[in-house]
Amino acid sequence: MENFYLFGKGELAIYCAELYLSKYNKENLKIIPVIPEPTWTESLVAWSEKNRVEIIDYKSISGVDIVSSSIGLSIYFDKIFKTELIDKFDRLCNIHNSPLPKYRGVNPINWALKNNEDSHGVSLHIIDQGIDTGDILDQKIFSINQNMEVSDVYNLCIESGKELLNKNLFKLDSLNSQPQNNEDASLYTKLDFDKLEERKYFTRQIID
Repeated sequence: MENFYLFGKGELAIYCAELYLSKYNKENLKIIPVIPEPTWTESLVAWSEKNRVEIIDYKSISGVDIVSSSIGLSIYFDKIFKTELIDKFDRLCNIHNSPLPKYRGVNPINWALKNNEDSHGVSLHIIDQGIDTGDILDQKIFSINQNMEVSDVYNLCIESGKELLNKNLFKLDSLNSQPQNNEDASLYTKLDFDKLEERKYFTRQIID
C-alpha cells in the first residue's frame, strides 16, 4: 500500500499520517482534508503543510489519476463517497465511531449515550455504496456509562482508533473482511438531531 490517500480531519487523521510516514515516503501520501476544518481539533492542513505532504482538494479528486493498487482511508471525513471514486481504489476504508452495524450515520456517540448503552466501540470497515454498511475489517469495543459526556466517549474512540491503526494500517490491502449483520443495524441522520435533546453536544445541556 505504498500509494495511500488519507481523507479526514483532526488528531486521529494526523496520527495516521505520521504512522504511515514511519514506514513509507511522503511522496506516496496524499491528504484530502475536510474543508472548512473544525476549530476544536488539530489541523490536518497545517500538519500537511508543515511536513510538505501533498494536499488534494476533494472537489478535484475525480480528476486525479489514482493507481488501481492504491489504498484510501477516511477518518471522520464529511462526504459520502460516490461509486466512481470508490472504484478507483484497491480498497477504500473508513474508521467509524460505533460498533457497526449499530449506529450507522451521524452522531453515533451521542446516540449511544442517549440510548443508555453500556458499551460502544470503533469500527474499521470497507466503504461501499451505503452509509457505513461495508464489510468489517476490525473493531474495538469498550465500556461506557451514563456519567460520561460525549467528549469522554469521543476521547475513548480516539484511543481505540489509534489501536486499530497500529494493528491494521500497513495491511489494509490484505485484511479479511466480515459482512455486517443488517438485522442488528441502526441508522441516524441529520434529520434526527433534535431528538438527541440533552445529548446533542460534547457536554450535556439543561433541557427546560
